[in-house]
Amino acid sequence: VLLREVQALTLHRGQYTTSRRTAAVPQLQCTGGTAGCSRVPEVVQCYNKGWDGYDVQWQCKADLENTYRFGQIEVSCEGYDYPDDPYILRGSCSLMFRLELTEEGERKVKNSGSFGSGYYQSRKDSSDSSAGAIVIIVLLALAFGVYKLFLSNEQPQQNFGDRDDGFTRPFWQSQQAPPPPGFKSSFT
Repeated sequence: VLLREVQALTLHRGQYTTSRRTAAVPQLQCTGGTAGCSRVPEVVQCYNKGWDGYDVQWQCKADLENTYRFGQIEVSCEGYDYPDDPYILRGSCSLMFRLELTEEGERKVKNSGSFGSGYYQSRKDSSDSSAGAIVIIVLLALAFGVYKLFLSNEQPQQNFGDRDDGFTRPFWQSQQAPPPPGFKSSFT
């Protein structure tokens, strides 16, 4: 079929394209957008609105709530003999699209705080889980610090007595362990 002569395409969620040279792909493929991909329509119809000298210009419509609209769309069809063949394999077209919120949808999101959109819900969940992971890491670091400070088997000697020169020796200098690497005894 000559692509320019195709007047309309009807694409279904969950169905795959016909394929000859390449692997079949889903007829409808959501790629994100402000509304996410939780509300992919059952059926989308795309209409040939003309030829720009390079490609067919498509307008796609679906039964969507007033809060959603199509954003960027791209209709792809398999060339019959080679990738840029003007003749396409019948049934090989698919639609990649972004699903965006309308102004009404954006207002609902702002007013309710939880629109029910998978996009906003997943963004909230991922930020909650990353915050939870950070809290767990901090708590583990604190627990390790408490263990090393109070519960380790090393019992440091706490000699706070006076030295021969009359000065009180700091706690860290009274331990029997060697100084840490890079320590210079002249810097006390």
